[in-house]
Formats: sequence, C-alpha cells, structure tokens
Amino acid sequence: MKILHTADLHLNEGASERWDALDELVKVAREHKVSALVIAGDLFDHNAEAEKLRARLRAALAGGGFQTIILPGNHDYKAYLSGLYFGENVTVINNWAEPVRLGEAVIWGLPYERLSGERLVGRLREMGGLMNPEEPNILLFHGELLDAYFSRHELGDEGDQRYMPVRLSYFASLPLQYVLAGHFHSRYTGWQLPEGGLFIYPGSPVAVTRRENGRRVANLLTLGETPAETELNSYHYEELKINLDPFNPVDPRVLLEQKLQGIHPQAKVLLTVQGLFNGSTLALNESELAEALRKIAGSRLTGELVEEFYDVQHVLEDDLFKHFSSRLAGLDCPPGQEEKVKEMVIRAFRVVKACS
Repeated sequence: MKILHTADLHLNEGASERWDALDELVKVAREHKVSALVIAGDLFDHNAEAEKLRARLRAALAGGGFQTIILPGNHDYKAYLSGLYFGENVTVINNWAEPVRLGEAVIWGLPYERLSGERLVGRLREMGGLMNPEEPNILLFHGELLDAYFSRHELGDEGDQRYMPVRLSYFASLPLQYVLAGHFHSRYTGWQLPEGGLFIYPGSPVAVTRRENGRRVANLLTLGETPAETELNSYHYEELKINLDPFNPVDPRVLLEQKLQGIHPQAKVLLTVQGLFNGSTLALNESELAEALRKIAGSRLTGELVEEFYDVQHVLEDDLFKHFSSRLAGLDCPPGQEEKVKEMVIRAFRVVKACS
C-alpha cells in the first residue's frame, strides 16, 4: 500500500501556483497508484478560505482513484469544525480518538489544538492506549519538532510562536510505524522514533515564501518501507550566484545564460552577482552590466538583483599594478596561486584608490 504525504499548501483565492501544486500532487498520486493522499495540516492559508474554496477543492480531488485524508493545522483548524463536505473521497480527521482505516493500516490524526508540554504528552499517551500494536499505525501531526533545531524562517511566516511543540521522546510509548508531519516548510527531513518508526516532514510542495529554496518534493511511502522523496514540478525558488573574475575570458552575460538553462522551468531565480570584472573588456560599466544581467534573467528573476560586483578597470590599467603583475608572472607560482594573489592585490588597490 502506498501513501503520498504532503503538508502546508496554504491555498487561497489568489496564488495560482499553489493550486497548480495541488494538481501536481494529484497527478503524482495517480501515477504511483497510491491508496491515499494525506495532507498533514495547513491545506488552507486561513480558516475563512475553506468555505469559499471547497467547490474548487472538490473538483481538484475528484476522480483520482485514491482517498484524500486531511489533518487540520494551525492556519486552518477552525475551518473544519462545522463539518464542511469536501467530497466523497475526502476525509478530515477532526477527532484524535477516531482513526481512519486504510487497507491494513490505521491512520490516526492529532488535529491542531493549543496544546503543549504535559497536556500534549498526555494526549499522545491517550492515543497510544487506543492503538493496537499488532496493526500498522500511522499518525498525522502538525506542529514543531523541538529536536530538529529549526531556524524560525524554516517554518514559513509563523513568527516566534510555537505550535504544538513536541520532542521525539513524546512518542516513546506509541506503537507507530510513521509520524507524517507538517508545519516545517523548508525541506524534506526525517528522524527515527524511539520505538523504531520514522518521523517525516516533507517540506511544503510549493514555495510559500522566498526562503523556501530548491525543488519541492512530496513524501512517497510504501507501507513497511523507508519513505522516499518524490520531486514535484511545482513553483519554487532557486538561489543562483555568479562569481566574476577579471581574468576569466568568459563574458558574465554568457555565464548567466548558461546557468539559467539548468534552472527548472517552474523556478524563480534569486540572483546574486559578486566579484570583480574588467569594464574595458566588456565595454560596460557597473550599472550597464547590472541592467544587462537583469534583462537576461527577465521574468525568471524575482526580487532585486543583488549586486556585489565591482569594475576594476582602473586598477588593471594602473602602471604600478602592471609592474607588479609582470614581476609575479616571473615567479614559479603553484597552479591557481597567481590568480589568487592578483585578486588580493586588486582588492588592496581598490581600497588605496578609494582613500586617495
């Protein structure tokens, strides 16, 4: 039996790329013939979105040949309290004591509540008392794993508040094969549970903030086996850095074009250009080069081009630097050492000229 696990879609009326990501998840679920698509919290960006968007959601999930199981998260838990209908193949786990049976597996869910510390440990122990250790038990959870030492920005736009914070030790008494979690946006990551199961965050299937860089994935799980990352063709950000070298004959405009060819078509680029260049060779000054690079990146560029590069034409044409370069060329330097020395001297010349 196969399950496709995701979380943190944050659907709203805008953000069409998030709906495209949902379509991509449905496509992947069909291709892998999964029994269920499980969404471990924050399907919607806000509680109020569920009522407005449920017809659109029903259409997106209908006819997939699999069940969809939704866990309420901290962004949308109030949306499910009135028992909204999302389709005959969709189940929302609103009660921690009422699991969903899926083939031979039992899917438990811990819907988001304002629980922490002893109250959360107590709730998990209550759940463990209801589980049959002879059955494959899977828990859906939406909250923060304290053992992970995440930076705050890896949790999306959550600020400093903690949501259902747990430690791996909290699950020690539960007969679980997997904890399929949500709330951590940045990347796919996992840990071993005390009883031998696995705790998995899949990361968000679509970039919700610019801090979520890299190709997005979902968690494809075959019962009894190690989960695996499955790449998605969904909207995301890629950090691209170009280092300029005044002694490299390759035009930085050509270099950018080459690098853009390797970027996924669904990716937006966060571009940083740094280093030194010879403006006389390119027949461009700093502002002209920046404008040329922005034009090449075009619609792929998101945000501002980070400009950390400098024209050192005035240094390279300085008689003292030319004399130094001539003396350096006569020395028996190890491979690559001459270029490093020249760069250090160029940077020193820039400081001296700026002060003069």
